[in-house]
Amino acid sequence: MNFVDLLAIIPFYFTLLLDSMEDMQIIGKAGKLVRLIRVLRIMRIFKLVRHFAGLQSLIYTLNQAYKELGLLMLVVTVAVLTFSSLVYFAEKDVEGMNWTFLDSFWWGIMTLTTVGYDQRSPQSVFGKIIGSVCALSGVFILTLPIPIVVNSFASYYKNRLWRNEVAHKRKEKMKTLEEKTESGEKEFSIDDLCIT
Repeated sequence: MNFVDLLAIIPFYFTLLLDSMEDMQIIGKAGKLVRLIRVLRIMRIFKLVRHFAGLQSLIYTLNQAYKELGLLMLVVTVAVLTFSSLVYFAEKDVEGMNWTFLDSFWWGIMTLTTVGYDQRSPQSVFGKIIGSVCALSGVFILTLPIPIVVNSFASYYKNRLWRNEVAHKRKEKMKTLEEKTESGEKEFSIDDLCIT
């Protein structure tokens, strides 16, 4: 059992402990915590990483592309702050719209990431223009690092498959050589030693 297993098992014993308690107020408050801790069971999925080459390739790719992804986060943050500030000043005086800066910041995140989850939208012409530019900028900003990450993933995954194939061929060659030595054959050709 390792740390991930321990985190996955803790909620069960914590629930048993709470069930044995009599104070309902403590149980009510701790119940929310238990539900949150139960989500930790999902962490067991990280144990699968060591068994799948694709997941290992993905983790390697994310480690290799951390500079590009960090730059993406920086550009997204600057763009959200810029567009949310612009839309805040464009919409703060519009009648019937009580935009706070946090509302405009939320709008900026949703628009720039092209999620669009919000019932508020700019009402003024200037606000709509800002919204259009924000959405188009989001599409361009978010698509820029994709080729870098995809190329890194593809090259690592291809290299990993090649290494697995070479290791498999090496095992087969070693098995063949062991069979030849056990049968008493003492001469080997170069082809017996080469892995192609």
